[in-house]
Order: sequence, then C-alpha cells, then structure tokens
Amino acid sequence: MELLALVLNCGMSSDDLASTLEKLREQSKSIGAHKKRQLFWDCYTKMASKANNLADGTFCFFKYSADTSKDDTEGDVEVVELTKRQKGMVNGGGVELMGPGFKPPEDPSSKTVAYAWMEGAAQTAWDDLMHGEPCIYITPESVWVGTRHKRALCKATGSPLKTVKDVEKLVAELKPDAPLRSVSFHGNEPPAVNAYNIFLAGSFKLDGPLPTTIGSVNTTSTNDMYDYFTQRKNMSNIDEANKLISQMLADVGKGLTPLICASSTKEASVAYKSALMKKIYLHESMKKFIAKAKEDGQVEVCVIKGEDESKMGAFAQYGKLVFEMFYRCDLTTMGA
Repeated sequence: MELLALVLNCGMSSDDLASTLEKLREQSKSIGAHKKRQLFWDCYTKMASKANNLADGTFCFFKYSADTSKDDTEGDVEVVELTKRQKGMVNGGGVELMGPGFKPPEDPSSKTVAYAWMEGAAQTAWDDLMHGEPCIYITPESVWVGTRHKRALCKATGSPLKTVKDVEKLVAELKPDAPLRSVSFHGNEPPAVNAYNIFLAGSFKLDGPLPTTIGSVNTTSTNDMYDYFTQRKNMSNIDEANKLISQMLADVGKGLTPLICASSTKEASVAYKSALMKKIYLHESMKKFIAKAKEDGQVEVCVIKGEDESKMGAFAQYGKLVFEMFYRCDLTTMGA
C-alpha cells in the first residue's frame, strides 16, 4: 500500500473540514490521468465521510493509502489523532507548520487550517513531520530550528551579523533548550550544533569565508534550506565513513583484530544478528537492511545517498558499506 494523500486538520469544525475536503475533491477533477483522478476522487470522498464523524476542533491526520499496482483499486483512510503534546506544539505552542494550507471555503478568515499533500509529497511530509531530523538556520533576523514542514523561532539575532567572528560567537552560544527548541513530535529533543546541521540562510555580507562546520545558502525557502541541509549531512556521512575505512586499514596494517569492517554484507549480517554492530554507514540502495535496522532501532544507521561515486572516495571502493563494532572481533569465527 502506498501513501497517496495526507491531510492534517488543525482545529477545523467537522462541517468546515468536510467542506474543505469536498473542495479538494472537486479540484481533483482537473487531474489528467483517469486512474489517478478516480483515486483522488475516492480519497477525498472517504476523507469527507470520516470528517463528518469527528468532534469539532479535532487535530488529526488523514492518511489515504492504496495499492497502485492494481488497475481498478480503491484506497483506505486512516485517521490518526495528534497527541496532547503534538496538538499543543502546533496550536499556540510556537511550532509553525509549512505546506499547502487550505481555509474553510465558507470562512476564509478562519484561524483554523488544513494542510494537504498528494502523491510523493504525502510520504515525504509524513516522514518529515513524524521523524524529520531538525537543522538550525540563521537568517539575517532570527535563529530557527526546523525541518522541511515545521519550525520554531529560537531567538532574534539582534544586530546584523557582519563578520565571521560575529557568526562564530552566535553559534557558540546556541545550546539545546538555550535557546534551541525542539520541534520533535515525540518528546523534548532540541538539537545540539554539530558538524553539518547549522548554516546561514539568506543574504549576508561577511568579511571572510566561514569555517566548514557552518554552511551558507542564499535562500530562506524552507524546502531549499532543508535540501541544502540534507546535502551537508550526506557529505558529512561520507567523510565519517571514509575516516572509519582509514582506521580499518591502519588496524589491518598493524595486524589487529577488526573493530571496523567494510564491503562484506555477510559480515554486516553476522555482526548485526550477534548484536555486535554499533554504527553502520551504507548506501541508500541497500533498502532491505536499512528498513530492518531502522525498524529494530538497535543500531545507529547512517544512509549515504547519491550515484556519483567520484564524490564518495574509499566508501565507493569498499562496497558502499562500513560498520563499527562495540569491540574487536574476528567475524570469520562466527560464520562470516
């Protein structure tokens, strides 16, 4: 089943929400492909029906999923109510949502809103809202913590940042909860500054180049900023993976029992099943292993994306897989 549509209702009454969904259904008539048009007509019809049974002011997701491999298919709608914490965050709690927003057709000045994402954007939005890793960005006016679809204002920058020293001083002052805020839907998880997650966003005129630990992108579009963040994270993961491979080769040269292994999916499987694996860097193409490891949550999984092997260094040469164990172990004695 593929998630094809995601709607987040933020406080609309049952009638207003049903009207909004019916308007989206009418708009779906303009979809060119017949099969897709039928699916989204079915989608918003079923969502509107569910909306009629909700209490006024409910904060919830509507998730429409269908098996698109079948020619004649209908989907199912799941309603997921926001927890008390999640509702508080987006309802006056200082977390701003970003996405295609729709007001009630009969009351366009209403403070209530519903957000809607379709097709590939639906799964992206769900993953981002529920599990997105936050970045920290500094605009000419403010410091924010955010993902692609949600963000929180942390502090004003005060006077304009004109020198690299000004930027470094500000960054050094940014700590979890002081003032960096959490945007996590699962608990208070304010980020800490690391090697890739902080950058300037917008137009700045500084007196010199920034250190590599502080990025810079000339945009304040949340989508473009988050794309830039994911690129920085990917490059950082490649750097860290290559550091592990260098350490592995140094250990091999000294004749030491391995602490780090690369290339072998068989060794990775043995280490994982034996609970020896601490952290793994692997390419996005290894979808089965990634899904399993993330589902269990026993191992720190760092996924490296992209097809340009020339930018991956030793990581590409060693099978696009390297992992660290909790202690030195010869996996060949365990069936690898």
